[in-house]
Amino acid sequence: MQFLYAMAILIGIPVQLFPAVRIIEGKLFGQVSGKRDPGIKWKKNVFRTLIVLACAVMSAVGAADLDKFVSLIGSFACVPLVYIYPAYLHWKAVADSPLAKFGDLTMVVLGFIFMIYTTLSTVSVWIQGNNYDELNIGDNESFNWH
Repeated sequence: MQFLYAMAILIGIPVQLFPAVRIIEGKLFGQVSGKRDPGIKWKKNVFRTLIVLACAVMSAVGAADLDKFVSLIGSFACVPLVYIYPAYLHWKAVADSPLAKFGDLTMVVLGFIFMIYTTLSTVSVWIQGNNYDELNIGDNESFNWH
């Protein structure tokens, strides 16, 4: 079963990377196609290879502490997705009243505060490590039962 899960992840990586790589390639290379220019084609191939290798290195580094790695990604990727982007889009698109604009901007500022706090918290836990010995977890003598 683990083999099938690994294969699903392996097959899904190109689908996940494609949109991001296309956007970055558009900024780096413009709208030049590699069909007519082999130099551009090889530059794009090298760029894509470097992106995949960078993702592999990040995965290898984060594999030992997967929970912290996922928490770090959630801190600076998911917190803005929940708090910052919706409020910002509402502010730009439909907020007419000063109260609505104030609420949206307040939510954006709080989102940045949450993002910074959770990211720093995760990084600090990652750097310090889990000090279970200091917490006496699992040691019944540390509890006063009387």
